[in-house]
Amino acid sequence: MKFNLETLQHYLFINQGVPPENVTLETEFRSHLHMSVEDIRKMLGFITEKTGVTFSSDSDYYLTDVFELLIHLMIRSINVEISEEFFAGVADSDKSVGWQEFLNKKFKLPFHAVQLS
Repeated sequence: MKFNLETLQHYLFINQGVPPENVTLETEFRSHLHMSVEDIRKMLGFITEKTGVTFSSDSDYYLTDVFELLIHLMIRSINVEISEEFFAGVADSDKSVGWQEFLNKKFKLPFHAVQLS
């Protein structure tokens, strides 16, 4: 399932009664929406169920606003996608070398951006 701001707005409207127009990237779960730790955990459980992205046990503490949540989801989704795609059939001993090569190719800086020593 695709998960985006509209999905979160819909979830918060149905489960917390928060109007969608009150949920933006800057919205804070505790101070703006008055969500309890349990409310945040339920929301993270819903997101895990829909996306397969897991959260650590202290996520309800450090994910304070919508922007942080969506960035966390983007990063975790990319990691899972790359891992499955890139490591299919690669032997365990080759994974660290292969991963480094992948990162070097994917995120190589242009020559003019590299600082020469």
